[in-house]
Amino acid sequence: MVVLLCFSCGNKSAVTKKLSGCDSLVITFNAHNSDSIMNIVNTTEKKAIRKLANFLKGDNTMQYKCGYDGSMVFYKKEEKVMAVVFNYSENGCRNFLYDMENILISTRMSNEAASFLGSLATGRGWY
Repeated sequence: MVVLLCFSCGNKSAVTKKLSGCDSLVITFNAHNSDSIMNIVNTTEKKAIRKLANFLKGDNTMQYKCGYDGSMVFYKKEEKVMAVVFNYSENGCRNFLYDMENILISTRMSNEAASFLGSLATGRGWY
């Protein structure tokens, strides 16, 4: 149990460290389980980027086989730092999936994160 907690804490600080200083973010929303793009949101607003980066620090969870609703790509000085896929629309499958140092990490998505992404998907921009 202690090893799992330390592993989880290590992932949190690794995400924070990796995404610190990111200056832009592109979020693509797809029709569920499809490559059809429904909406794209771009931002350079630091508050929004930090908020979304903090959502990734949820508890580790299994890798669901439910499909994904979209992706987020974090950039620093126009260079891709990290890509994340997510599922926010299915209650039992809400998660973020990303690569951290060649290890695939899946973290649980909070209700706040799901609501935030749902709002952005429908074109409402609030941070």
